[in-house]
This record gives sequence, C-alpha cells and structure tokens, in this order.
Amino acid sequence: MNIRWNIILSVIALGLLAWFYRLNQDDNHFTELIKSEDRPEYIGQKMETVVYSPSGKKQYLATSLQVEYYTADGHTDFQQPKVTLLELNVPNANTEEKESWELRADKARLTKDNMLYLEGNVVAQSLSPLSRLQRIETESAVVNLTTQDIRSDKMVTLNGQNFSSTGLKLTGNLQQQVANLKEQVKTHYEINKQ
Repeated sequence: MNIRWNIILSVIALGLLAWFYRLNQDDNHFTELIKSEDRPEYIGQKMETVVYSPSGKKQYLATSLQVEYYTADGHTDFQQPKVTLLELNVPNANTEEKESWELRADKARLTKDNMLYLEGNVVAQSLSPLSRLQRIETESAVVNLTTQDIRSDKMVTLNGQNFSSTGLKLTGNLQQQVANLKEQVKTHYEINKQ
C-alpha cells in the first residue's frame, strides 16, 4: 500500500512540475503581437508619394519598391528609391511646377528634418537639358530636400555641359546647379571650335 501511495504522489508531483514549467515558458505567439521599437510601424510595397511644403506647393515626388516607417525617431527607409525634386522658386501659384532633378540609389533614409541619406549607386540626374550641371554619380550622398543642398565625402563624378570632373568632398546645391569638389579634383573640358 505504501508503494501505491508513493507512485500516486510521484505522478501528481510530476504533473504539477510539468504544469508549473509550462506556465513559466514564454509564449512566442503573444510576444510577436507586441511591436518592439526596432520594428517598423508599417511596411509598404511599390509606394508612390507626393510631398507638399508648408505653403501648399509640391516639394518632391518619391517612388520606392519598399518603404518602412519607424515611429521611434520618425525616419523612413526606402529600397530602390527614385525621388523627383521640383523647382523651388516658382514665381506664382498659377505656374505649373517643373521637375528639376531625379535622385536614385539602392537604398535611402529620410529623417524627420527632410534630410535624405542615399546609399549605393547614387545618381542625381538633371531633368532640364539646359542645366549646366547634368549628372552627379557617387556611392553615398546627403540631400536636404527643403533647400536641395547636396554633399558627399565619397568619390564623385560630375558631368555637365562640355565638362566632366571627379573628386572628393562634394558640396553644392541642385537648384542653383552648383557643385564644388574639394580634394583630388580632375576636370576635363570640351572646347567647341566654331
């Protein structure tokens, strides 16, 4: 009889231990439902966005294969972005907005203060055939979307009307068609004989 009670009590004790062990296990199903700060608030595929300035004018257009928005610091990550900048100095509200530059890269990050950090195969292409500065190529660049200032610390190739330059430490402004290279600059000019 004593052996029978020992077996029954052992089975009950093992059952209670198994139940207690199961209660203390993390259930991954519920932890996946709670969003952590390092995960995006939303993810969008093949997004197209039009951004307006505080005055109500179109500022830029953006398309991307994938967009991830993070609420913790308000930044947005883009895969294969294409951003079309519009001219800043449109004389009156009735004048149609003109596209001035197209920015492309492998990936980009847009911060709350309208700074666009482009990474991988960065190309800034002028959309005006009359622009003195036609094309900028580099591996990474930062563009202020409000002022259209651009800068890069990587090797940069500039192409324009009758010239091409390479160098480091680019600073410039896309709207004003100005680009300065500060180190290791090599420039080639084409002289037209007429």
